[in-house]
Amino acid sequence: MIENEIKELRDLINKYSYNYYVLDNPLISDFEYDNLFKRLQKFEEDYPELVTADSPTQRVGGISSGFDEVKHKYRLYSLDNTYNEEELRKWYERVQKECPGKVELVCELKIDGLAIALTYHDGLFVQGVTRGDGIIGENITQNLKTVKAIPLRLFKNADVEVRGEIYMPKASFEKLNEESLRNGEKLFANPRNAAAGSLRQLDSTITAKRDLSMFTYTAIIEKSDYIPKTHWESLEYIKELGFKTNPNIRLVDDIEGAIAFCEEWKTKRFDLGYATDGVVIKVNRLDYQNELGFTSRAPKWATAFKFPPEEITTKLLDIELGVGKTGAVTPVAVLEPVNLAGSVVSRASLHNFDEIVRLDIRIGDRVLIKKAAEIIPKVIKVVDCPEHNNLAAYLPPKYCPECNSRLEVRDGEVNLYCTNEKCPSIIKAKLEYFASKEAMDIDFVGPSVIAQLYNLGMVRTPADFYRLTIEDLMKLDLVKEKSAANIYNSIQESVNRPLSRFITALSIRHVGKETADLLVGEFPNLKSLLSATAEDFAKIEGIGEKIANSVYEYFHTPENINLINDFISLGFEFNEESRIKTSELAGKTFVLTGTLESMTRDEASDKIKLMGGKTSSSVSKNTSYVVAGANPGSKLDKAEKLGVIILHEDEFLQLIGINK
Repeated sequence: MIENEIKELRDLINKYSYNYYVLDNPLISDFEYDNLFKRLQKFEEDYPELVTADSPTQRVGGISSGFDEVKHKYRLYSLDNTYNEEELRKWYERVQKECPGKVELVCELKIDGLAIALTYHDGLFVQGVTRGDGIIGENITQNLKTVKAIPLRLFKNADVEVRGEIYMPKASFEKLNEESLRNGEKLFANPRNAAAGSLRQLDSTITAKRDLSMFTYTAIIEKSDYIPKTHWESLEYIKELGFKTNPNIRLVDDIEGAIAFCEEWKTKRFDLGYATDGVVIKVNRLDYQNELGFTSRAPKWATAFKFPPEEITTKLLDIELGVGKTGAVTPVAVLEPVNLAGSVVSRASLHNFDEIVRLDIRIGDRVLIKKAAEIIPKVIKVVDCPEHNNLAAYLPPKYCPECNSRLEVRDGEVNLYCTNEKCPSIIKAKLEYFASKEAMDIDFVGPSVIAQLYNLGMVRTPADFYRLTIEDLMKLDLVKEKSAANIYNSIQESVNRPLSRFITALSIRHVGKETADLLVGEFPNLKSLLSATAEDFAKIEGIGEKIANSVYEYFHTPENINLINDFISLGFEFNEESRIKTSELAGKTFVLTGTLESMTRDEASDKIKLMGGKTSSSVSKNTSYVVAGANPGSKLDKAEKLGVIILHEDEFLQLIGINK
């Protein structure tokens, strides 16, 4: 059913968006994300009646916690992406339909950093806010004041809001990670994550120690002695005010000039001292920009050209095998080291054994690999050469590379699985997942630490983490007293994680974060989970028979019962009493649309569920209420047509017992 497919796609994109913007922990490449996004856009173009206001196409990014939220005076839009010359020319043709003739363009490198909006009154810096979701961001003014590229007072007494990109130079990023390694602190994945993490420090003195900078790329002028007529003039004006702009900017006559600029920087970018992943192309004349306007999420007068994934050939030296927490055995290519997209690559994903057979990959082959930005490279194909036929065909393994147990194929799956639940690789993988950000979020406890703890016999089950002492941890290689204390404190802090995180961390088959949330919504403590039947689990909306049986089996396996009792003996309670519902809204289904002032939509949804109601993403004749905030979408129109009761925010707050 197309509606379900669209919903699944939206949920997937929202998950990746949350990890990228809120957790600073990207799970997929920008290229893969944009492909998912384009697929959703195409669906919504074909089925406009299924477009919802909470679709990823109607919003930008997400908001993290820890700072006061601020509503942007002027919305920060996202940019539509293009990946080739044909898409660039089509965008330019659309521009020319509304602005006939040659249209000048400004080309700017797309800095891979964190977007911010800075407000100045009478030339004085008064507020700095993150992009957030484009409508509401985080007030990080104090931290931004520590960035020396941001002037605290302008050279002119203007009222202006400027937008820019905070970034960390590559050299500073490497220095920061070297210091973190010495101090036993966690490492950042890339310069963008380092910049974002630095700006989100609650202690601004820490931000001041990080070598952050900023390139400014646009300004909204409210009061000034000069009003630019073009984007190029506005960039010159920004520099006159005292801001730093990127020096690699070019004014071109038409799209062909822009294409030449993009081609030039595909390789030159690797010589820069900062990360860039594309080119932003804007219509130069500001009156043309006003005429072209915006879509629901992006300006029509600008587009981002994303650099394509770089491809290169190298030799496949070996195929290593890894065993995950489910027992799935995955092949990884060991490569002759090669420089790819600015870094040395020696390993690449081979996906699964079916893929090896499909591509006819053999050890000793020359293979083509590619990657996008910071993502693990992938083997694309074997390079045609006479030597290929002389190499031995690769045969999938029959036995686990770790414990030598026989491998099996499960119905409907392409992976091979180790059948030994006591396999050291499976145990270590489960321990790694338990400590991961998605689960118990234990900092400093990564694969190398877990491998040492396991090999020394200190940790065999997740409960063993909580028996470790600082003295135990100091027995590990390269772990001194400070690092040991950091690891110990991080483990102890995780004791306070909610039950939903704990359930996620247990590696129950088919149970991830979303399913764990559904489970604890009905069973708010371990005792109730242990006593529930498979039928009880299956009654939960969103949990089918397959998952219900898996959960029931887990909580009725003696080994798992012993593990949970072990946690209880260590003092873990894992109650989520806050999820126990009242019945005030029992039987009522709510649909939320628009932006609420007093709370986020997630908070409103939690309150509804807490009071026994349900929420839905689509309006139907079975909808009890539609709660309409500011800038509601098509859901409001549909509610009016169906005669569904519409509650404005004050009415909704009154219904749930909150006095504004």
